[in-house]
Amino acid sequence: MKSNIILEIVEFPEETLLTRAQVKAILKISYAQLDSHIPDSELPRTRMNGHTFVTRDDLAAYIQAHRSIGKKPVAAQRAKQEGEAC
Repeated sequence: MKSNIILEIVEFPEETLLTRAQVKAILKISYAQLDSHIPDSELPRTRMNGHTFVTRDDLAAYIQAHRSIGKKPVAAQRAKQEGEAC
């Protein structure tokens, strides 16, 4: 699944700012899920002239942070491993 999402981001190679429609299509979610369930702190938005955009880098970082190995997101697993290492 990860490779499909990365390929879809690559489909817009000339664009640094992705529209809500592009982000929705890449993540395969609805506008309601994008707007209501993903806070700006997890996926920052840029608002200009009444339009909302997400940078390619922010979307890639969001996807990377929500990768999972098993049941927990990778970021949560790394935090647990770092805590055990101390």
